[in-house]
Amino acid sequence: MAMNDTEHKELVKLAEAGKILIGVDRAAARKLFTDVPLSKIQKMTGETPYFEKVLVISAFILGPVALITSVILAFIAFGWWGLIPLLLCPVIYLLYQGSSSVGGAGLSLITASVVVAGLVHFLGNFNAPWSTGFVAVFLFSLWCARFVYSAATFMYRAFAIRNRKAFEFLSQGMSIKHVE
Repeated sequence: MAMNDTEHKELVKLAEAGKILIGVDRAAARKLFTDVPLSKIQKMTGETPYFEKVLVISAFILGPVALITSVILAFIAFGWWGLIPLLLCPVIYLLYQGSSSVGGAGLSLITASVVVAGLVHFLGNFNAPWSTGFVAVFLFSLWCARFVYSAATFMYRAFAIRNRKAFEFLSQGMSIKHVE
């Protein structure tokens, strides 16, 4: 969507006034920060979102690492019963990751769950720290999966609003809805 600076500023004013909503395709946002090279983003927009890319890629990598770690902790905590988390946790992770790419999937519940699990693990006086560690690390893996899409969506929209060239470059992953 080609536009000049004046049109872009008007669009931003309408968005800030709540007269339009700028929707973002979460998968497109994630792909921008995980798949598109910074050199291409810089070439197309004149801006290089280093921080945004590092943040999304870090969570993108930490999610599977935490998942593997949680399964290892499950074997330490439960012995051969760790086979059950070995089979279930990756399925749950993939389903949760898939649901994270859907609009409206927020961070509130999973963040609260991670905080509670972390507090129980670190402050609790349990005889089984490996089992609470398994739960906390597994929930953290789910948080990372959700954070990738939530953060990418937020930063994609912010990038398009602050930079006209970015808006043009990213417009295929956005939709504009007029609010009446």
